[in-house]
Amino acid sequence: MKKPVKKILIAFSVAIGLVVLLCGAFVVKLAVEVGKMSSMKTQKVTDGVYAVQDKFGNLFLIKSGDRYIAVDAGDNTKNVRRELAKLRIDPKKVVAVLLTHTDSDHIAALDLFSNASIYISKAEEQMINGQTFRTLFFNNKFDYKYNTLEDNQVIELAGLKVRGILTPGHTPGSMCYLINDTYLFTGDSLSLRNGKVDIMNDFFNMDSEAQRVSLKKLAALPDAKYIFTAHYGFTDHYQNAFDGWKN
Repeated sequence: MKKPVKKILIAFSVAIGLVVLLCGAFVVKLAVEVGKMSSMKTQKVTDGVYAVQDKFGNLFLIKSGDRYIAVDAGDNTKNVRRELAKLRIDPKKVVAVLLTHTDSDHIAALDLFSNASIYISKAEEQMINGQTFRTLFFNNKFDYKYNTLEDNQVIELAGLKVRGILTPGHTPGSMCYLINDTYLFTGDSLSLRNGKVDIMNDFFNMDSEAQRVSLKKLAALPDAKYIFTAHYGFTDHYQNAFDGWKN
């Protein structure tokens, strides 16, 4: 074998080995971070609010009469369909899906909600139009018609007051939703650890410093009583949970 060819093969083998090592380290780190999460079992959480567990996360349904609004859409269609059946909730009665962001584990079961209008923040469009990549080589994929909301825009859905609050950090367009000034649904914009608000796992955030600024913004909401997260359960002690984040 000629020396130049041998050198190329050695270099190629080393490169492949490094890629394998990096991928292995990523998988291990991913497992560690997911292991820190503590989502809720599928259940009625409080009057009119239902948690649906899908793998290591939750989506939520808010009931209004015989209709529902969903916050996020889970990681696996089959799982979500099964869990909704446990609650005896017909997905066709979901009239709107409020997406906190467009990561794959929050949008996978959108097809189940065939009668629903879909909402994302205007700032999240950059994650699905090729402008901003989620990771080094991949951007989020989204093949659904949707409506956009601006920061602090208020709309009415199924007789419920919905306020979208832009909370960049996990993604640039992450949005929390405040329902009837009482129930805050945060997606991956924060975690709850021992009943206290903290940032989401830094490993998954695109900008944790921006998220810290967003949490100070959420801490200033005067009337909210509940916090519902995608991966860290909920609390009904809103003001106490935000101790330490208030200016």
